[in-house]
Amino acid sequence: MEKVVVGLDMHLKKTEGVVMAMDGTIVKRERFETSKENLRNFLRGLPPGTIVAGIGVRGGGPKVALESVGFCWPWIDFIESLGYKPLLANPIKVKSRAEDVKTDKADSELLAHLLRMDWLPTVYVPSKELRALRNLLRHRAFRRKIATAFKNRTWSELRKRDVQIDANLSTCRGRERAASSNLYEVAQNVEVIELIENQIKRIEMKLKIHYRKIKPVKLLQTIPGIGFLTALTLYAEICDIKRFSSPEKLAHYAGLVPRVRQSGEYRRMGRETKGNKWLKWILIEAAWSHIRFCPNGRLARIYRKAYERKKDKRKAIKIVARKLVNIIWAIWTYEREFRE
Repeated sequence: MEKVVVGLDMHLKKTEGVVMAMDGTIVKRERFETSKENLRNFLRGLPPGTIVAGIGVRGGGPKVALESVGFCWPWIDFIESLGYKPLLANPIKVKSRAEDVKTDKADSELLAHLLRMDWLPTVYVPSKELRALRNLLRHRAFRRKIATAFKNRTWSELRKRDVQIDANLSTCRGRERAASSNLYEVAQNVEVIELIENQIKRIEMKLKIHYRKIKPVKLLQTIPGIGFLTALTLYAEICDIKRFSSPEKLAHYAGLVPRVRQSGEYRRMGRETKGNKWLKWILIEAAWSHIRFCPNGRLARIYRKAYERKKDKRKAIKIVARKLVNIIWAIWTYEREFRE
């Protein structure tokens, strides 16, 4: 059988697949229910080394593209286990190459055409281990967000009744003090906070056991204000620093670079590019922590100047986060500890 490529437009229930020869001739087209057995049958008989492209969902918006990345990971692993090479298409960039017709059949055919012509815009596929680490860290961050919401709710219940308690709900003693107020709603909230805090502690213990000796994580912790969990999150979201030939590209990936609209003499700077929202979040958190640890450091001075100019703390800290990207990239790339 001659060399072919495969385009898949996958959905949770149905998948449209097309097998295409290198001259553009469609060898096989099929619509089937999304299952591993049906996908195995569709790919059966293809020559070794066949490249499978796609695994996207209908719609071109950023949210849909994110969803397509979310549910496709097990399918990438499955296709690799069958001996094929999966490539994950960037749905936003693919849309810019599409025609006006938007159907599953047209999408799968477009992916195959782009792949055979070597024009397919792809996204990075982290290893299975890094995907598991990312998922665990995001799971912890979600737990922390829920715990914070319950703490805020608890203080709200106390304020509504004008109950004054000097307590820190992040500590066992503080939660016991709040529960002793004999308020039913507060007692229930404290129970939930206790449960979530214990879950977070177990997650953090697991992370420290398995990942505390990773070299990039240890190097990133030499930056003042960056602890183990922050460094590990940076490692999990960036994955491989060699993907980025310069700190500018890393900043673009993090969504910390403003959009530029230029035509003739007209030039306008817009909002930041859409990037990895988790990486952007942790960089901003690390920037806040760093300037608190080093109030007289270079980045703290940059923050004060940016705040004087912008009159907005959120915009000023993004500028600091962008500068922090340069430091992170240099430390990780050249494997050197932080120096002010």
